[in-house]
Amino acid sequence: MRWFNHRAAQLWGRVPSIGDDTELFCGSFKLYDLQGAIVQREETPMAYALRTGEAVHGREAVVERPDGSRVAVMAHIDPIKDADGNLLGAINCFHDITELHKARDEIREGGAIIRQIFDALPAAIYTTDAKGLLTFYNRAAAELAGRKPEIGKDEWCVTWKLYTPDGEPLAYKSCPMATALREERSVRGVEAIVERPDGTRIPMLPFPTPVHDRTGKLVGAVNMLVDISEQKEAESKQNMLLAELNHRVKNNMQTLHALLRSAQSETGDPEAQILLGDAAQRVGAMATAQQVLYDSSSPTSFETGDFMQALRSTAHAMYPREANLTHDTAPGILPNDSAMPIALILNELMTNAVKYGRKDGQPVDIHIALASDNGNWVLSLNDNGPGFDPGKTTRRGSGLGLVRGLAAQLGGSFRVDRNNGARCIVEFPASPTRQ
Repeated sequence: MRWFNHRAAQLWGRVPSIGDDTELFCGSFKLYDLQGAIVQREETPMAYALRTGEAVHGREAVVERPDGSRVAVMAHIDPIKDADGNLLGAINCFHDITELHKARDEIREGGAIIRQIFDALPAAIYTTDAKGLLTFYNRAAAELAGRKPEIGKDEWCVTWKLYTPDGEPLAYKSCPMATALREERSVRGVEAIVERPDGTRIPMLPFPTPVHDRTGKLVGAVNMLVDISEQKEAESKQNMLLAELNHRVKNNMQTLHALLRSAQSETGDPEAQILLGDAAQRVGAMATAQQVLYDSSSPTSFETGDFMQALRSTAHAMYPREANLTHDTAPGILPNDSAMPIALILNELMTNAVKYGRKDGQPVDIHIALASDNGNWVLSLNDNGPGFDPGKTTRRGSGLGLVRGLAAQLGGSFRVDRNNGARCIVEFPASPTRQ
């Protein structure tokens, strides 16, 4: 030891003797490495610099003072050489990093607590770095995947294999987590299927979210995988029940339709025949709607094209010679609640057009499309004839009162425009609210 300043003595907690052979390499009372092992004087950073002639920068150690207190320090040692390169000595500039060590310990402790919290959560959670390499996963994630993922090796996901909801293989680079990292945005509402190494499959809903540092730089992402097996099983049971209900209602409608037609043919009362015929037609329209729902791939909705085609075929069966029906249908999906009102509305309007409005041989045009201005469905029927006067047509004969009520049930409106015949228009929301 040749020289030291006041700050060095403060950090050491003592004043070493200049030139004392027992004070070799370091003025510390005791020195420890970061793992708590004592560092002998000949193993100190200064001893290494003097032995090798190499600089030592950023080496951390723990100084113990004579009073037992400890200080974490960082050393920066440079050898001192003469003009010929001969080693003359070395200088050590070291500073107190105790607070830095405390901060590190707090971060490590906080990270450990967060990991314990994540491990305790029943939801599968894992994190990746900005490249998509796995940095952490909790116990639930390993259980969902049916395997132990490899930190730093597995990419984008903890699972063995991935599939789309349709059962098609899903490449990891196209999975929701990869999309979240690539596009730096949260991905929601995209279902996937996890396959475990034992072959079992689990439907799940991921919630990948990018993570940025204070400067806005992408540093990784966190993902939560929610097992939706019970939800899918419940939906499957519900669909089975709805399909069975549709089947039974369809059969009951067809039976009721047959009974009404039978009663119509057996009665001798002309007025009763008219009433029973009207009732049979309405039940027939409802039966057609129910058949479309029964045949639909979804038990809760139907395609407008299939629906209109079925109603057109039914109308042709009712009016084989009198009616020349055409339809123009925009593709779309409507909920089941709309089926019966629309079927009955079209039945009433088609019956009205055939009986009162059209010229012989002229087609009755039916059109349904989404309005461009408000997104509502617009259902229209044009009789291409002299038309009828809504103010003079009787309610019982035309069924317009029923049409108005059904339009209101759809949350919409009904009107009649007289221009080259009568054009009946029903407008209702794309997602009708029952009134």
